[in-house]
Amino acid sequence: MFFTGRQHAGENLAEVLRCRAKDLSAPIQMCDALSRNTSKLSAGAEMLLAYCLSHGRRQFVEVADNFPDECLYVLNTLGAVYGTDKEAREQKLTWEARLQLHQEKSVPLMEGLQRWMTEQLDGHKTEPNSGLGKAMKYMLRHWHQLTLFLRKRARRWTITSASGRSRWSSCSARTRCSIGHSMALMWAIFSPA
Repeated sequence: MFFTGRQHAGENLAEVLRCRAKDLSAPIQMCDALSRNTSKLSAGAEMLLAYCLSHGRRQFVEVADNFPDECLYVLNTLGAVYGTDKEAREQKLTWEARLQLHQEKSVPLMEGLQRWMTEQLDGHKTEPNSGLGKAMKYMLRHWHQLTLFLRKRARRWTITSASGRSRWSSCSARTRCSIGHSMALMWAIFSPA
């Protein structure tokens, strides 16, 4: 199924969901946090929303020159989470075992990161309107969607390349990112977890 036209991804999603088998579990929509990428669901429709962690990570990469110590902490923590995912792929774990591995290794890391960012902002150690503060606020504001991979089993958790291989993407090229979002969205909607 392919849609093209003037609508945003979120506007097309309602049409796609009408074509989806009703007996499948709630689909997972993987996208960035732009409001136009999410749709207004009709009554009774259910969807899980997951945001790409790489988009949150990129915010810290962009301000790392100005806040090297703080950004290094965030990037090292996220690097350890990505390392856990790499370990799961290399071991060819089932999706259930992959979720369990993330729950054992990544949950404590991510909880610590969330706590640290909250302390930085609430303790006035980081200016909320600085580049670092904005990156932290982005992560904290979207925490539930950015960390869905720690709570829910799924086949894909990151933006997917056009060839269909799972990867942790930096999404530096807008074209690749757009293709990836479309591929991940279609995968999530038509493939049960």
